[in-house]
Amino acid sequence: MRCCFDKRVWIGLGVLAVGLLVVDPRAGWAALPVLAGLACPVSMLFMMRGMRQGTGSAMAAPGGEPPAGDRTAAGDRAAEIARLRREIQQLKARAGDVTLTGAGEDRAPGATAR
Repeated sequence: MRCCFDKRVWIGLGVLAVGLLVVDPRAGWAALPVLAGLACPVSMLFMMRGMRQGTGSAMAAPGGEPPAGDRTAAGDRAAEIARLRREIQQLKARAGDVTLTGAGEDRAPGATAR
């Protein structure tokens, strides 16, 4: 449960709850279950915002050229993509060999294809 909730959200909702309890205790006590119920969705919003900001580091520098660290990361990604494409081609070739071999075994000797 620790990873589900952002502590900034808990702190904010706690401050809001204490403020409500001080200003109007009756409304504050009524709002506590609502505030507890809002903890999860608000935490999710904070986490989504944090994930979106994490991708901003891959953006290009003002000069139009990515920073040095990003160049190596982009090169690593390109190499990984090339390796995966080769692997896909190899798997397709193997699948084609298996299909052709399997299709040839299904026919009786001397039978013609339909």
